[in-house]
Amino acid sequence: MTSLRTGKIPTEILVRNVFRYRGAGDRSVILGSAIGEDAALISMGGDVIVLTTDPVTGTASDIGWLAVHVNANDVACRGAKPRWFLCDLLLPERSSHVLVDRIMQQIDGAARAIGVAIVGGHTEVTPGLKRPIVVGFMVGMASRKRFVTSHAARPGDRIIMTKTVGIEGTSVLASDFSHKLHGKMDVRTIRRAKNLRGLISVVNDALTAVDAGGVRAMHDPTEGGLLQGVWELAEASKVGVLIHESRISILPETRRICSALQVDPLRLMSSGCLLIVADKRRSDGVLRRLRKRGIQANVIGAVTTRSRGRQLLGVDGKMKRIRPSERDELYRVIERYRA
Repeated sequence: MTSLRTGKIPTEILVRNVFRYRGAGDRSVILGSAIGEDAALISMGGDVIVLTTDPVTGTASDIGWLAVHVNANDVACRGAKPRWFLCDLLLPERSSHVLVDRIMQQIDGAARAIGVAIVGGHTEVTPGLKRPIVVGFMVGMASRKRFVTSHAARPGDRIIMTKTVGIEGTSVLASDFSHKLHGKMDVRTIRRAKNLRGLISVVNDALTAVDAGGVRAMHDPTEGGLLQGVWELAEASKVGVLIHESRISILPETRRICSALQVDPLRLMSSGCLLIVADKRRSDGVLRRLRKRGIQANVIGAVTTRSRGRQLLGVDGKMKRIRPSERDELYRVIERYRA
């Protein structure tokens, strides 16, 4: 029996050993667990409640801030405004009240920034932990006529990406592995990379796109990076995709840090970036609305038929198959340097 590695559980195990256990049936459930679907949808009359949960485990830096935003992003990708947040705060033995206060200040600041109320949770000191973990749970609401999923993309649709790849991963690597980066780049580059955490939220991106109209599906690439996000979106919609690598935005800070740590930026944790699938005829309107709000966005590819596969046209002109990521690049770095 092969042991599981750090990071996401492989897709085949999710399908075989997780998704088939759904508890009691409930007709109010519009959407539950599925590949590429990061938030559940529950019918409540004319409204839809959106529920999601995510932990922050790959870093000890800014975990409170990240826990709020990564969960809010999943709710916003449903076209819903995040409203209420709960969290479990799990602390290593011998932790102090100072650590508790620091993490809760981060949670409070992130929640205030996007207009979310903190309504409950759980705190404990947990045996065996080496660093704190925050498990977040976010709730939002959307109109039944407005919600979005990841599974409605159609051949011919355009794929829009906001901001740039590797935002979360770059910030985490700069914060947790700065000692490995000093001497390979200047201090200002490392500082700018750490500050990328301010771009983590895609709430504005998602709600702006939905307001523009013509959005068929949305997904935020997190663990496994942009290419994993593209694959998950295509898998959810049972379609193919053609992505142009030359159109993918990568910040200089991300390029330099990825080069120094031997990391693929397209497979690096990318919270802060949003994938939007829009009707071809209305994609220009979505782009205009995003850019008017000061959100960087551009078309990076198109949806094709499933028979054409999921392809990346490289900057070298070669076509490469997009496969699900075995694990995020961040975990490879963690294992390499913390062994």
